[in-house]
Amino acid sequence: MEYELLFFTYASNENKVPGIKKELEEILTNHGGKLSGDFTDIGKRKFAYPIKRETHGYYSFVRLTLEDTAKLPEINKRIGLNNQVTRHLIVKASEVGKPVSASGTPPQEIMAEEKKIEEIPQEKASESKPKANMDDLDEKLNELLDETPS
Repeated sequence: MEYELLFFTYASNENKVPGIKKELEEILTNHGGKLSGDFTDIGKRKFAYPIKRETHGYYSFVRLTLEDTAKLPEINKRIGLNNQVTRHLIVKASEVGKPVSASGTPPQEIMAEEKKIEEIPQEKASESKPKANMDDLDEKLNELLDETPS
């Protein structure tokens, strides 16, 4: 089965990236993985949020084939133990590029539901009672304040 490994390291480790790639290649090949090509560097990118006070990271990915998928957890464990790899992700190559939804519902259906939800309040707004003017509200407020015991 074909997979894609994406990893990043802190931007301060940018000069160590070739060594990190060699280590990852060793981990993958030792566990039966075969690289489909060379690592592709995405480059230096800003994080969405700071990670251990770092704001930028250096990203890279590679495609690989792995016949024994039972070794995937061990590969994940070995890469996770590498102190120079900040985070990594291994996904099936067939899943790369597909929109992601946490609920499992296709994004088109979610958008359609959101559109329906947006339309409902507009319909109810036209059916609702007319708004009260400020004088009426002031009178009611004064009545309530007068009624409450001190």
